[in-house]
Amino acid sequence: MIEKFRDITILRMGDKNILTVACDSCGGIGNKEHDVIKVDPYVTGYYTAVVSLSETIALGAEPITVINTFAVEMNDTGRRIIKGINDALDKIGLDKESVVTGSTEENIPVTVTGIGLTVIGKLDTDIWNFPKAEAGNIAVAVGIPKVGNEVVGDKGEIMTLDILKKIKSLNFIQDVLPVGSKGIEYEVMEMARTSNVQFKGYTDINVNVNKSAGPVTCAVLAMDIKYIEQLRQIVNIPINIVGEFV
Repeated sequence: MIEKFRDITILRMGDKNILTVACDSCGGIGNKEHDVIKVDPYVTGYYTAVVSLSETIALGAEPITVINTFAVEMNDTGRRIIKGINDALDKIGLDKESVVTGSTEENIPVTVTGIGLTVIGKLDTDIWNFPKAEAGNIAVAVGIPKVGNEVVGDKGEIMTLDILKKIKSLNFIQDVLPVGSKGIEYEVMEMARTSNVQFKGYTDINVNVNKSAGPVTCAVLAMDIKYIEQLRQIVNIPINIVGEFV
């Protein structure tokens, strides 16, 4: 059976075997002639991998393979992108030699960078349940929404894979949802929808809830407010309470 949960596709293959599929694409960011944002292709690979890996980890799945589909040549743009992907995998302790596979464009010269990335994960059905915010939980944005050159110039304000993995391991976190191009408010509303609760946003907050968070530069959490100071001690990037679930 195939079902959709937020940005993840879930494949149920019997009672015990569940696979997850997350994907992301990136275009016009690299070092080619017609790229809009000029960066080392390594950066393109790293942050594109962060998106799909974040979605997989946030759901509670273990990534088991990464598939890259590049609209660039292997030498040397593809190799630089793969180096970025591998370093993202290192952040969460995955064996890069066994999980990455894919293809490149070797027939047509291209002048703009374009890549797609798919992460397949697996769920431990003995301990996993759908994540769910509860009425009375607060909604917390961890990290600051950034996009484009803001990400390249970040000074320690954005979500990283190791921070996300640490957050996911905390037993007082009810739900985690990475924030991408649609912004914090959209993702909080999505969390409320899939949890069958309502979201009440606060007005006096220090983060733009409608701004794109690009390659998952922040995440939304559902949790009991009594643990907020404990979270601040564990996570060393900006934390903002943006509302509550009712």
